[in-house]
Amino acid sequence: MSESIENIVLLESNISSLKSIIIDLKKENSQFSSDIKAKEETLIKQKNELKQWKEKYNSLKIANTFLGSNDKSLTKLKINNLIKELDKCILSLSS
Repeated sequence: MSESIENIVLLESNISSLKSIIIDLKKENSQFSSDIKAKEETLIKQKNELKQWKEKYNSLKIANTFLGSNDKSLTKLKINNLIKELDKCILSLSS
């Protein structure tokens, strides 16, 4: 009988240890989740910033093309692309 009592005590001790481990793991999981959210937000901000820099770069390329390009066909191509983009914008606004 005493052996079964010892087994029950040991089982209760193990269950208590497991509960403690589960609580610790839940806390750690929560911390990891919040870290992931913060990193995702940072990633989104960086993607937006990259997009803005690409737009600025393209604008500078276009400006440089207009300012002093000896290649007239490249300048005409850029102007035609701008006109096409404007047409698309006008169509989307009128829809």
